[in-house]
Amino acid sequence: MKNSSPKNKHILVLDVGTTGVKAFVFDASLRPVVRVYRKLNKYFPKQGWVEQSPQELLRVSRNVLREAVKRSGLPPKSFFGLGLTNQRETTILWDKKTGTPIYPAIVWEDERTKTACAKLKKFEKRVRSRTGLPINPYFSASKIQWVLKNVAGARELLAGDELAFGTVDSWILWNFLEGAPHLTDFTNASRTLLFNIRKLGWDDELLDIFQIPRKILPKAKPSQAPFGQLKKEVLGFPLAVLAVAGDQQASMYAACPERSRGAGSKKGITKVTYGTGTFIMQVLGSEFQLYPEFFTTLLATNEKRIYAIEAKIEHSGNEVEKNLGKPTLDKVILKLARKVDVYLKKMPVKPRKLIVDGGITKAEKLTSIQAETSHLAVQKQAIFDGTALGAAKLVKDQ
Repeated sequence: MKNSSPKNKHILVLDVGTTGVKAFVFDASLRPVVRVYRKLNKYFPKQGWVEQSPQELLRVSRNVLREAVKRSGLPPKSFFGLGLTNQRETTILWDKKTGTPIYPAIVWEDERTKTACAKLKKFEKRVRSRTGLPINPYFSASKIQWVLKNVAGARELLAGDELAFGTVDSWILWNFLEGAPHLTDFTNASRTLLFNIRKLGWDDELLDIFQIPRKILPKAKPSQAPFGQLKKEVLGFPLAVLAVAGDQQASMYAACPERSRGAGSKKGITKVTYGTGTFIMQVLGSEFQLYPEFFTTLLATNEKRIYAIEAKIEHSGNEVEKNLGKPTLDKVILKLARKVDVYLKKMPVKPRKLIVDGGITKAEKLTSIQAETSHLAVQKQAIFDGTALGAAKLVKDQ
């Protein structure tokens, strides 16, 4: 059920992160009127391994969505549609017949495939020219390969055409939508190492390099598109899913000014998300280009190819959280601000200002320390949940 026009309607957003899941109700002016948060567990079975429970992702997502709708007190007809944003790269494979995952979700932070990736380095140039990304355990391809090689029963399911792969968005859509469609969006697909971001499609040569069969992959659609209807049992009423985007792309969409979003005319817009990791991103425009020390990635749009560069600083969230309320906090923030500044200095376009979001921006001095370190104006996003705001804007701008 897509309720006519977004004018005067509310938008529901599901934001499936790594440390937790949030659900929001945004009003027609994109102000959050309800925010519900629940923590997620992470498991570390071995050094460098990071896993999550796919069933927990579903259960917590369902619970926060229901709670958000309940707290809003709004009738079903008040909602225009739902936007989904999610942690990227995290890899889930499941049995299509039973819907059961054959292994826990292997999280983006997981490094078990370091050796396998090192063996494929001879293909780096070819992979980077198609995906904008290096061969790295961070992305989905080597994680899928690991499951196919190491999990009992994976090959048998594959032979019977009963195996499906998806990033977190695919897993949520498959379980929550009528008819269990096997879908993803271009931004999530672009982080698998299997998707050609110049042609906007799965790439046979990349599939060959990682020995992954095309038949397990979801269908990829633009971020702004009708993905299907939520099953009635999820919320108690059907609702159209109208946008899906990886978290950093959703946050970038929120950072772009009205009317220029997705149009590619705002080359140089730069945003930093300070979350579990710190992510620095700058809009390139409609031309694919590679830059040393940056990933090139797709932005969330309706159909167009708009590119951005991205860099990440890992584990920054933990560092800051450990020091919240302590006298050492400013030192930790300064250290992080300097790391961010290293990337800002290497960007192809010198930023005029930085737009910042993410949980760590709640630390009072972060923006002023970053501004002083980088000699730039720093503007806080309207809400620190920039990923959710971007998902809501993607729904509204249709």
